[in-house]
Amino acid sequence: MDSERQTALEARFDTILPTLATKADVEALRADIHKWMVGSMIGLFIGFGGLAAAMGQLLKPVAPATPVVVQTQPIQAQAVPQANQPIVIYLSPPK
Repeated sequence: MDSERQTALEARFDTILPTLATKADVEALRADIHKWMVGSMIGLFIGFGGLAAAMGQLLKPVAPATPVVVQTQPIQAQAVPQANQPIVIYLSPPK
């Protein structure tokens, strides 16, 4: 009975052992995770940098707008009619 149990355990181990990760497999996984983490950190720094630049533009104090000044021509004094000139009224005939 002991040899049957040992044979069953050996068969089980022979089935499981090839699927377990080796030291090289763990190191390769570790290197892949490290690359992913470095890429994520670079992306985060770029993203937060862009966010900070956008917030800086939004929160920048706005200079007051300069008023629009329209220059007009000076009004010339109108000639006052002389008191001794006659007033002429033209009447046109009705149509």
